[in-house]
Amino acid sequence: MKDSLRWAYAINAWNLRMDVFVRHEDQLRALKTMAVLGFDHVELAAGMGGRWENLGHPGIITINHGGPQGLLDFLRTAGVRGVSSWFWDPGQPAEENAYAFWMTRNPGDHDAIVEAAKPFIDYLGELGGEQLVVRPAGSAWMAPPLGQDDARVVGSLWNRVGEVAASAGVRVALHYDCLQPFHTEEQLLALLDATDPATVGLALDTAELTIGGIDPVAFYQAHHDRVTHVHLKDTRYADTGAEHLMPGAESTMLKGGAGRRIERWFYELGTEGGLVDVPAFVGALREHDYPGWVVVESDKGGNPAEMAMLNSWFLQRRLGVEKV
Repeated sequence: MKDSLRWAYAINAWNLRMDVFVRHEDQLRALKTMAVLGFDHVELAAGMGGRWENLGHPGIITINHGGPQGLLDFLRTAGVRGVSSWFWDPGQPAEENAYAFWMTRNPGDHDAIVEAAKPFIDYLGELGGEQLVVRPAGSAWMAPPLGQDDARVVGSLWNRVGEVAASAGVRVALHYDCLQPFHTEEQLLALLDATDPATVGLALDTAELTIGGIDPVAFYQAHHDRVTHVHLKDTRYADTGAEHLMPGAESTMLKGGAGRRIERWFYELGTEGGLVDVPAFVGALREHDYPGWVVVESDKGGNPAEMAMLNSWFLQRRLGVEKV
């Protein structure tokens, strides 16, 4: 996209299950779709590791492509110039870490999480990427309610990771998602206050914030100095009944509709009935000269190629972004 903002697209929409996005020709097809629609940078997503996630972990990427330069060469054969960012959830058990189950709220897990972050940071730095986007804490339903000291404990972990990342020219961005325990605006701000703004920022996800009951436009206007990364997508629904606290919310809420017959929570930009004021949000980014990446995302939103086309159409026809 030819614009004052920098646009990228997230790869996660194509990786619906660990066995459906493995072959290089399938990955090239997805990358070519992004490129022809004007998105010349991609956000990678870490997975559970092994051969089923061969774009998800540095070690597996090296086996497949020989290293960072080999991956860049692979991306460029599809017209994608580079990597903007990498999403990583340390609470997701991964093969390369012997499927250890870590919790960022447990100080005893912090040393292991810092060590596990280093390969992503080093690889991202060599790829020329800028943001390690992390899930700051596990789902709220899996642990007791937040205690008085949890923001400080979790913040201290990400400050440590942020220091490591800074040495590689990378920043850490804490991704707000609607299932996490730092759910309300007050809780989110407490976590941000516990982190060093020089090395740790916020990855603002417009749909996730909206589902969590936070207006992304108002939040960005008030706290734009902490936002270093953006995930841009829409939603038609909000979590009006604390559905994120339901046992197994990843399935019972996001996949099962939380008993409200919600087929999906995430939608293309400009969807009819969408709750995110996308033009106003993008206008706010421009108003504050936002310097980071705007990653358009269609996570669990339907057919990924169709969603990418709809998102590109909206950017071009409704927001006036010129496709390269």
